[in-house]
Amino acid sequence: MSQNIVSISLTGDDLTAIRGMLAGLEEKLKAMVELTAAQRLELVKMGPTSESFVRQSLATLEQDPDILPRSFNLEEMQRDLRALDELRPIFSRLRQLGGRAADTERALGSDLYSAALAAYRFAKAAEGSAVADALREHGAERFATAGKRSPSPDDDTN
Repeated sequence: MSQNIVSISLTGDDLTAIRGMLAGLEEKLKAMVELTAAQRLELVKMGPTSESFVRQSLATLEQDPDILPRSFNLEEMQRDLRALDELRPIFSRLRQLGGRAADTERALGSDLYSAALAAYRFAKAAEGSAVADALREHGAERFATAGKRSPSPDDDTN
């Protein structure tokens, strides 16, 4: 196997611990929401300039909350901003971890596919082996579909 971008091996105890930690995170962050695509499109978005406006507005409103109608929940606005400030560094770490997870999954898949392609190339050159025959058959099934943009077994993917 010529390509080996990642090599990872976890014990059963490691996997159990990771699942437990994820369950703990999910429990602690159960107030997080999952928006539909339509909801994402409808929401106003707070970028850096808007965030500055929000912070200045809140600071100003806190100086004289009596100007607000009773229906305006200033305490909720304060809680939301505090939650955003507390959770933003955690969300950043989760995004980084999620990105590394996606990259690792992609690298493992690439390592495996590259190894399978190499084995298929070896099998095409081998004669008289039941294993080689089976590998050639698997490869023939995989690459039988014409018009796909997948690499052919003769492409150098290393």
